Amino acid sequence: MRRVQNREMWSLVDPYEVKTKLGIDLPPLWGQEFVDAYAKVEEAISANKLVLYKQINARELFKMAMRSQVETGMPYLWFKDTANRANPNQHEGYIPGGNLCQESWSNVEPGKLAHTCNLDSLNLANLEREELPEICETAVRLLDNTIEINHAPFEDSGAHNNRYRTIGVGCMGLADWLAKYRLSYTDLPSISHLFEEIGYYCTRTSMELAKERGAYPAFEGSEWSKGHLIGAKPVEWFVENATQKARTEGSRGKRWIELSEAIKKYGIRNSHITAIAPNTSSSLVQGCTASVLPAYSRFFYDKWAKGTVPIAPPFIKEYFWFYPENKTLEQTKVVKAIATMQQWIDTGISMELLFNLNQGVYFPDEPERSLQAKDIFDTLMLSWQEGCKAVYYIRTVQKDNFKETDDTCSSCAN
Repeated sequence: MRRVQNREMWSLVDPYEVKTKLGIDLPPLWGQEFVDAYAKVEEAISANKLVLYKQINARELFKMAMRSQVETGMPYLWFKDTANRANPNQHEGYIPGGNLCQESWSNVEPGKLAHTCNLDSLNLANLEREELPEICETAVRLLDNTIEINHAPFEDSGAHNNRYRTIGVGCMGLADWLAKYRLSYTDLPSISHLFEEIGYYCTRTSMELAKERGAYPAFEGSEWSKGHLIGAKPVEWFVENATQKARTEGSRGKRWIELSEAIKKYGIRNSHITAIAPNTSSSLVQGCTASVLPAYSRFFYDKWAKGTVPIAPPFIKEYFWFYPENKTLEQTKVVKAIATMQQWIDTGISMELLFNLNQGVYFPDEPERSLQAKDIFDTLMLSWQEGCKAVYYIRTVQKDNFKETDDTCSSCAN
């Protein structure tokens, strides 16, 4: 991604050849270790010790993926360094990739440990603020109990559950919650405060469970054991970044220090605690908007395998003037909102982006202008720069004559 940003070249090589000839195993590496190893690989290429399959401008390579996303919705993007920096179990390996929906992952080991998604979601549309501590506690305890009473689908899954006890408390109905309190996706301090509360109460509950039932077996040596908290960040980050509401309500800014000390003393029950899934189907049953994303429209029909369902979220219907529709919302605002939430979520957030390709949607002063490839490119780059861990589906509101011109492609590449 840095080479994409800097318009530099990228070398395509065979990782098996790199391993056999140079003794460098590229896939497990991330961060500075990968940077150093890749420099050695390119030195070996220059010395004709490795076969160079192709050298390509990194931005051109990224464009190939981006063009496929606009045409098909895939591939999904998962930012390996960002996810691994936030991994509390760096002492036992690395995270090779995200799960199907790009919100839940952890260390795995082929033939031994297979990540298992143990997820539930809070319905923010029906949740009053004073209920949040109790509901977060219930959600964490429910999932920890689930690990105990369920039978894992295969042995490696059960072994992973027993060692890391990964869970993922998520949310649905954020769009309803925002409309309910007359807020929008640009009200980042309010969004940050909500997810700080969720992160704190879920993490505290896992610590309380460790008092009762013991810490997860891989706790010793983990980032948690060092007093680091959500996303393997030091406690000082939480004191400094606690939202204004948290600072002014009693001594709640200090609660992160107390939680850090308690975790060092008692451990934590679950190595990963929060993750926000797409919830597209389950939100229909709950009568709220899916996940933490804006609703496509204030009223629309959702077509799926078993028929057509009319969607009219009640709070959005009632307070519609406060609520932007996703089909006309500039997606950089969505990215910044997700990045704000991600600070308080220790695994991932299933982020879909919806680009409207029709003229004049994002540019009311320029009715003839439509979204260009460079605009989509800049939004995807922003998701990496802002600290999002993944980009799930790319969807488009398509007009018939949308085509990338040569000028557009050139501007995106250069």
